[in-house]
Amino acid sequence: MRWDRWRVKYDPWVSEAAPVSAVRARTARWRAALRHDDYRLLFISLLPGTLGMMMAVVAFGYVAYQISGSATTLALVNLGWGIPMFLLSPIAGEVADRFPRRNVLLATQAVVGLTAMLAALLVGTGVVQVWQLMAVTLIQGCAFAFNVPARQALIAELVPPEDLANAVAIYNAGLNFCRVAGPAIAGALLSLPLIGASGVFALMAALYLLVLVMLFRLPATTLVRRSVGISRLDRLTAGMRYVAASPPLRRLMVLAFLPLLFGMPYQALMPAVAAEVYGVDAAGLGLLLTAGGLGALGGSLFVATMGSGTTSLARGQLVSGMFFGLGLTAFALCPYFLPALPLLAITGAASAAYTSLNNTLLMSSAPPEYHGRVMGVYMMTFAAMPLSSLPASRLAEGIGLPGTLLLCGVLSTASVILVTWGSWSEFSFGVRNRAIFGRRS
Repeated sequence: MRWDRWRVKYDPWVSEAAPVSAVRARTARWRAALRHDDYRLLFISLLPGTLGMMMAVVAFGYVAYQISGSATTLALVNLGWGIPMFLLSPIAGEVADRFPRRNVLLATQAVVGLTAMLAALLVGTGVVQVWQLMAVTLIQGCAFAFNVPARQALIAELVPPEDLANAVAIYNAGLNFCRVAGPAIAGALLSLPLIGASGVFALMAALYLLVLVMLFRLPATTLVRRSVGISRLDRLTAGMRYVAASPPLRRLMVLAFLPLLFGMPYQALMPAVAAEVYGVDAAGLGLLLTAGGLGALGGSLFVATMGSGTTSLARGQLVSGMFFGLGLTAFALCPYFLPALPLLAITGAASAAYTSLNNTLLMSSAPPEYHGRVMGVYMMTFAAMPLSSLPASRLAEGIGLPGTLLLCGVLSTASVILVTWGSWSEFSFGVRNRAIFGRRS
């Protein structure tokens, strides 16, 4: 009885009218979306799959660099993920809006698991070559191009609109938790002779199998009404035409694209940075990526406690975008390993907060029947990171890694500021912000 009285008085899940302090209410916001059973299952299934993907980023890069010793090879391997994301994402968005999203997730997750098993066999038998790594990442990139829009659109299907911002933020917090654990686990296992790269890929395959088991427990998802009398080409381009016709979505897409284009290639260069700038091995590389992941986790959890006001979210996006570029600039100028770790944590926190806020604003600005297609167009912006890693790596071989990272940081900061405060004067905040996002916060 005493426990029930305590819950009624203090637990915001039990009674919204309960006298909860402002601090308690703010800290309780991050778990609001987890009240919904289906979303909670989807979120839990996210963790092992994303953990495997984050391990893959380290493992593929490590193996490619060990084979070639070239930063350009790292970029070429990353192109395997980037090209499908850019070319297939609009089609994937249409698929996510036309077919049961759970089925799309099951099919794509199975493909990713099989390719991870193939990579484990190639590395374990010692016959792996760079072109094989590129082929595996290309297949996985095709699968992820269809997987991510379906998963993102499914979030909006499983939670009510008032919990959408919180659900997206928690989703991104899970992603960034895996950014912490994945590199650390991969770095540790790669340094163990008995496990090595083949063991890492085998563990990834097991994690993807676990995701499949959990996804089967999700209920059949809603099938969006199919348009009648519309050509296939019109359906495939509907998402891009809808975004192009909406000034808020158009500008949010630009703000999503530019930091990924200019700043995020630093992640693909991290194996080379660890070896050439700081002189550390696979464990040191894991520490660098873990520092960024810890910061990203903190940034995502902070966003999860924010309110849903459009003005505050837009301002937060601007501030976090500036801090991302400035943090990357400071990291580029730091020649010592230990001080570089907190700088990467700041960079990761700002990057995660920026991505979460941009994603939330996009989802809030589109109707449910367009969520898959808008997310498909949004995924095209993520192709900017692996696609731009090739010119970034070529530049690194010309002017050096620190100079390349410095240029990335400066361009990221400048692009966010210019797009937000430049000639598009209506992007100013306050009263004019309502003209962008269509409602008062």
